[in-house]
Amino acid sequence: MSLHCVWCAALLAALAAAPGGSSLHARPADPASYSQVATLPFVIDGQSLRTFVFDRTARRLYAGSDRGLFWSDLDEAEPRMKGPVIKRDIYKIEIAPDLGRVFYLDTDEIGYVDINALETPVHLAARDMASDLVYEPTRHELYVSSARESSLRVFDAGSGEAAPSIKLPGWSGFELEAIPGRVFLSVGGKPGLYAIDAATHAVAAWPVSGRISTPAYIEADPSGKYLFLAYYRQVVAIDVATARVAGRVVMGGTPAIAFDPGTNLLLATWADELPPIHVAAYDVTADGLTVAARLKNPPLGLVGVEPTENGFIQRGRFVLLLWKAQ
Repeated sequence: MSLHCVWCAALLAALAAAPGGSSLHARPADPASYSQVATLPFVIDGQSLRTFVFDRTARRLYAGSDRGLFWSDLDEAEPRMKGPVIKRDIYKIEIAPDLGRVFYLDTDEIGYVDINALETPVHLAARDMASDLVYEPTRHELYVSSARESSLRVFDAGSGEAAPSIKLPGWSGFELEAIPGRVFLSVGGKPGLYAIDAATHAVAAWPVSGRISTPAYIEADPSGKYLFLAYYRQVVAIDVATARVAGRVVMGGTPAIAFDPGTNLLLATWADELPPIHVAAYDVTADGLTVAARLKNPPLGLVGVEPTENGFIQRGRFVLLLWKAQ
């Protein structure tokens, strides 16, 4: 996924309850729950990194730009960005941690590299305006969307073989997000969320009990328990088992969010109409979103966040800020 809201100017008006979801609960802040421990470059060879994934198995952060594919071992005492391991105009990357592969879209192709052979890319198909991709772990399949096609291309992520495409009920699919057994997305020209059954490839509208707005940035708890939407003025948590809005935070602008699977906390960064930038962590339960910690934003911190495990990456001024849970 991309570093969510790297370019958005988020404005926070309030943290409050809203109709259609449970209220925002609060508890005493615990600022020691995360600490900012290191920085990594955000600009390499004069170009900003634009797409990121974290490999929970290898404990590596991967990043792409038009200069190529880079990576960093976040458990090093002083993490640094290494590469480029391949010199391509990388538009989007996705991780298949169980297969040890990083899939990518560049200007010409859909391909992947093995984490043990990063310098040797494998071609899957021509890109043909592909714009997004996601890995579904139970069937080990890669889904690829295009800005100008009303179908999703599907590949066996192990063998690389193409499977039959999935016809969409609208003109395109975007904001792809996978949980075990299901892929969520927005469909061009259609309101609401859609879901694809990984076993059958059947695609259908996914009715949610509670008010939501789409299109939205979609983030998931990797275990598949919760789905999160971020859009102008709101963050919404949805209980996947019941398709019910479980919690809502009302804001003055568009926040950046990331779910940390190590702590099971939802991270959010946002900006008021005037500085400072805010960073907060939320507990997520079937009863709502609870403020777990309000973190002090570093002087270089900006709006933009990417999950790791037991930590997260925050966008900063010309750097990436590495936070770790204590």
